[in-house]
Amino acid sequence: MKIAIISLAIVQLIIAGMGALIGSFADGGEWWERAVLSLHPIVAIALLAIVILPSPQKIIVQIGLALIFINIAADSILALIIILEFTKGDWWLPLIFSVIPAIAIIYLQRLLRRS
Repeated sequence: MKIAIISLAIVQLIIAGMGALIGSFADGGEWWERAVLSLHPIVAIALLAIVILPSPQKIIVQIGLALIFINIAADSILALIIILEFTKGDWWLPLIFSVIPAIAIIYLQRLLRRS
């Protein structure tokens, strides 16, 4: 399971990095939309760091879980704002960035139970 999560974390880092890079050059968008895009690479790096550690401390896993929940909440709110047409965009796009972190929640919760 750990190898699968490491692989997913690497994929998330690539997707998040490319999304943040492309999003920073896009025209339009508010500061808070760009802030959500900037959060993705931070969460991806934190996730990768946690899963690479042989036995991360409980507080590190808890911080990682908090970052992931914040990331998923921000993406969900952004998708809702797009659906309600307060801003332009594809509503499903922010949710793509939450798929791998949502899977990682299961793994990180298992780590918490072990410690």
